[in-house]
Amino acid sequence: MKIILCLTIAGLFFISCSEDSNSPDEYYKLTMSVLGEGSYEVFPVKDEYKSGELVTITAIADTGWKFRKWDGNVNSISNPLQLTMNENKSIRVVFDIPFEPDITGFWDGVEYWIRFQVNQLDIFDSTLTGKFFIYHSDGSKLEYSVTGFNRSTLIKMYCSKQGYYQIEYIGEWVNNNLINGELVEAGYHYECDLVKVTNRPLHKERLKFFPKKED
Repeated sequence: MKIILCLTIAGLFFISCSEDSNSPDEYYKLTMSVLGEGSYEVFPVKDEYKSGELVTITAIADTGWKFRKWDGNVNSISNPLQLTMNENKSIRVVFDIPFEPDITGFWDGVEYWIRFQVNQLDIFDSTLTGKFFIYHSDGSKLEYSVTGFNRSTLIKMYCSKQGYYQIEYIGEWVNNNLINGELVEAGYHYECDLVKVTNRPLHKERLKFFPKKED
C-alpha cells in the first residue's frame, strides 16, 4: 500500500506541472482618447496585445495646437511614447494651445492705444511678467507693471502703477493673432480684443472699446 500511494502522488505532481507549462498566453487591450485638437498613431495596431509586447504611440498636434502630455495609466511628456503591455491600459493624449502674448492694439473710439510686452516661462500653464503701456495721441504714455498667468486658453493679467487704479485684463486665446477679452478698471468693464498685426497699421474697427457694465 505504501508503494502504490507514493507512485500515485508522483503521478499527480507530474500531471500538474505539465498543465501549467501549457497555460495560454495572456492578452491585453489598449484604449485611446484625445483631449484638445490632434490625433495619434499606434504601432503595431492590434485589437489585443500579448503580455510583454512593446507598443509605440505618437502624438500629432493639429495646426495651432501643441502636444502637452499623456495621462491615464501613464503620466509622461515623451513623444513618441513606448508602452509595455502588461495589463489593460487606457491612455489619453492631451493637446494644448500655445500663448504668444506680444500683442498690440488700439482702443476704438478713444484716442489711446495699448500694448503688452509680456514674458512667460512656458507656452502652456505659466506665470506672466512684463509691462503694459497706454499711449495718448498727445504723445504721453503710462507704463504699468504686469503680473499674471495663462491656463490653457485663459489669460489673466494684472497691470499696476503707483497712484493709479489697477487694470485687470482677462482674455481668451483664439489664435496667435487674436485674443478676445476685456479690461476692468475701477469697476468699469471695457471690451478689448487684442489683435497682432505685423508691419502694417491696425484698422481701428477691428477692436471695440466701450463700457459693458458697472459693478
